[in-house]
Amino acid sequence: MADDRHGADLSPRPQLRIAALLAVLTLLFMPLQAYYLEPAALLKVAPFYVFAAALGGLLLVLTYTALGVRYAQELSPLFALGLTAEMLLYLYLEPYATPTYPAIVANLMTCLLMGTTVLFAWPTWRAILSGSLMVAGFAVVAAILTSRGLPTAPFGLAIGSLVAGVVTVAASARVMDRFRASLAQRQDELAAFSTRLMSVHEEERRRVARELHEELGSSLTAILSYLWLFDRHRPEDVETLQSRAADARRLVAKTIAEMRELSQDLRPSALDDYGLLPSLDSQVKTFTERHGIVATFSAAGVPERLPADIETAVYRITQEALTNVVRHAGARHVRVVLAAVGDEIELEVEDDGVGIVTKPKNGDAGTGLIGIRERVRALGGSVALTSGSGAHLRVRLPVAGKRAMRA
Repeated sequence: MADDRHGADLSPRPQLRIAALLAVLTLLFMPLQAYYLEPAALLKVAPFYVFAAALGGLLLVLTYTALGVRYAQELSPLFALGLTAEMLLYLYLEPYATPTYPAIVANLMTCLLMGTTVLFAWPTWRAILSGSLMVAGFAVVAAILTSRGLPTAPFGLAIGSLVAGVVTVAASARVMDRFRASLAQRQDELAAFSTRLMSVHEEERRRVARELHEELGSSLTAILSYLWLFDRHRPEDVETLQSRAADARRLVAKTIAEMRELSQDLRPSALDDYGLLPSLDSQVKTFTERHGIVATFSAAGVPERLPADIETAVYRITQEALTNVVRHAGARHVRVVLAAVGDEIELEVEDDGVGIVTKPKNGDAGTGLIGIRERVRALGGSVALTSGSGAHLRVRLPVAGKRAMRA
């Protein structure tokens, strides 16, 4: 079975082949048994080794057939229960091959359940179902044998041990289920983030192309027209010449300003030239001017310069958080606070809007927050997002003391 979302092959066939091969290799114990056992005793145990090897061989062959491909998920519990039935049959036929044989069989069944649950990544329900069948089968065999006069205590202790093992395996399977669910969620988030990232890159390219064509292109065309007029229709009086030259200068100045604004959007030069604090202050002021939302910025104990990756991350996280405020919050006020807390930098962005929206109407279900989390995770930090009378984002990023130069 393939997972189309993540391109992963989740078929348990490789694990089935490993388990089948191990079952076949039980035949290697036969020479050891022949060394220790009498021929009569060897004849009693030999069929069980042969059965385990035959079951493993059949399973191994099935994994290379269309039937094995189709029913690979179902073959793993059948294989485990087949080996369980073999052990119960041996217990029934030879209950006291050793004095503690019931406990040994119970422990082997626990190990079998534990191994198959881990090897095949069984969900909790399958581990509980298989474990319950094992306990039920063991209890039936124990009831039959004790009714024939065998002491009850060894079987009672063995059943208790088996039940404890099943409970332990079920609890472990539950933990693994949670890890798998968390991993699947993370893969979904990464897939959504990757899709969103490609979309954002395309949108940014279109925006840059549009501004180059519409704004800069039209301005340069107008300047070219003025130069053409100067060349073709030279004005006779100085005033007309000065007027046209002033118009050309204004167009040049406008073009330069548009180029600077475009450059600032792509990569703010202030971040490289002056550091994080002036850049954030400028970003917050520009945000207020563009969107009419009152935004304030304050900093406490922050070094004058930080490592470049930290500065870029804090700047972009603030940019993304403010973008989310415009898109989803419906806020009137935003507060941005940057502070040094021990060996960490803490960024807080808080608004007085509607709080966290679970399913935004525009379909960008949390991709902005996913991008923030990815940036923070890459730098070994932590993210917390709470909602009350508005949304409150808190980001902490570790900063090595030697890398930061305090003013």
